[in-house]
Amino acid sequence: MNPIHAGPRLTAVGLALSVGTVAVLLWLCALQFTGWLVLGVFVLAEVVLFHAFTRLVGRRRRDLALLRCFGASRGQVFAGVLSEAATVGLLGALAGIAGGAVLSELTGAFYLFAVFTGVVGAVIAAAIPAFRASRIPPGNGSP
Repeated sequence: MNPIHAGPRLTAVGLALSVGTVAVLLWLCALQFTGWLVLGVFVLAEVVLFHAFTRLVGRRRRDLALLRCFGASRGQVFAGVLSEAATVGLLGALAGIAGGAVLSELTGAFYLFAVFTGVVGAVIAAAIPAFRASRIPPGNGSP
């Protein structure tokens, strides 16, 4: 197990909202909606993911500081937060694919689009919280 993932996890509500917004975005794409509606849902998904990971890093501050004391580098902390974001994005993509398959007939290109959008979108949204997490100094985690 990767030690970077020690400490509190996303709450059930945060995980459900994060995965749900990515899934809704992909459902709209599966139904061939285009334009401002899809862009608005994409921005909403990014904001929800950003907020979820900002709160997560805030709650994990002490644990991340302890990991830094035990020798975790800034890069390991950064990669740990981004890998968790990629996992959340992949879960959202899988939910979007499942819902999209029920709502319409999908092609192989949609599957690639869904995984790419889910994972890359989540990683982009979590980049700033991951950067902030990597800057937590070793010690007690207080600012």
